[in-house]
Amino acid sequence: MLVAVSGGGDSVGLLIALDEALKSGRFPGFSLSACTIDHGLRTASTDEARWVAALCAGRGIAHTTRCWSGPKPQRGVQAAAREARHALLVEAVRDLGAEAIVTAHNSDDQRETVAMRGARRNDGAGLAGIAPATLVHNAVWLLRPLLGVSREDIRAFLRRCGQGWLDDPSNANRAFERVRVRLHAMSAAGETEGTHPASIDDTGWTAAARARHLAGRDGAAFLDSAVRVHDATLAFVPAPGVAAVTASDAALQALLALCAVLGGREHRRGKAAADRLSAFLERGVLSRLTAGRVVFDRRREGLFLYREQRGLASLRIPAGESAVWDGRFRVRNLGEVPLLVQPGAAAGAVDMSAPPGIPDGVVRRAGRSRPVAVDGEGRAVVAASLAIAPILAPYDRYLPVFDLPVAQALARLFGLPPQPPLPLAMGFQPG
Repeated sequence: MLVAVSGGGDSVGLLIALDEALKSGRFPGFSLSACTIDHGLRTASTDEARWVAALCAGRGIAHTTRCWSGPKPQRGVQAAAREARHALLVEAVRDLGAEAIVTAHNSDDQRETVAMRGARRNDGAGLAGIAPATLVHNAVWLLRPLLGVSREDIRAFLRRCGQGWLDDPSNANRAFERVRVRLHAMSAAGETEGTHPASIDDTGWTAAARARHLAGRDGAAFLDSAVRVHDATLAFVPAPGVAAVTASDAALQALLALCAVLGGREHRRGKAAADRLSAFLERGVLSRLTAGRVVFDRRREGLFLYREQRGLASLRIPAGESAVWDGRFRVRNLGEVPLLVQPGAAAGAVDMSAPPGIPDGVVRRAGRSRPVAVDGEGRAVVAASLAIAPILAPYDRYLPVFDLPVAQALARLFGLPPQPPLPLAMGFQPG
């Protein structure tokens, strides 16, 4: 396990607790390393990383510091720092041969997160809060074993151990929304004015997260039974499946996740788009609707879904490099010259294979949005010179465990390898 340790009370408490547990001899087969991310945003950050390194050295724990280098954005610095932190932790996992990242998010963090999201809207997936486990960059699971433990309990544990910690001054900076929510908390339960408190069980699951996960299981069953995907570009839902979408919110949400993949979107469409799609399907009119860069083509056979034609750009990829095209496909240039990835319409290659029974017009429209690679002279690139694979855009960077059933079903539909299994099952999935 690779523990992310900033030096604050939460992460130091997690580090010490895990180290004590492993030294007890009750958990053979586990080992521990630590990583500190120096974001370079405060002058004291380098000294803090050294303090953590000394703490780890004193306990015989391997430690590495990774630095976020380069210019920092003027806006959205917290979000950018989070992205950089996760990328550096994944890099450290690979270098150290670890199998999971472990972080110290606790029940106070959980309540603050739900409060912030509840202030924006009082329903939806966001109220599920922080996931007890998240697959990062489709590569490594990040585990949060302290989501059911309060911040004060963690510090009480450290005081009993005689172990100090560092205080981050940014935790008192009212410029950050989370700090404002924390400072204006109205009770120990985390209830804040205008929001709903999070009901958290001993493993850190909120009631909304549990409902989201169970709905995801039903949505995955819908995807497995009622949806077919051809060439990672065209999806088909027969008439009985369309009826299931209009009758089940779980099926509707799964369909929206499918649409996010087909449209290359990192997020599913919100409530307004979901309501609009539901109304379109319930009318039963044989026509087309476009939402989230996806065309919903209603025919007598059922519902066909494919990428709309607008906003399809070309992408140049140098030799030996890879890039994501249109948010839908990861393309690797295996050749020795640059290649250009274009939509089929621009490359004059709109033909695509499809099973019998799919209308020719649907096949042509879907074919226009397929990726086609050409060389500098506009000639199609031979298959041996590139590798093209679809990606699950809403889950390619972050996959919360409560969305795992839907992501697994989508991986099957798009012919992708299964996501890495959870390294620790107990406590990370509801019974």
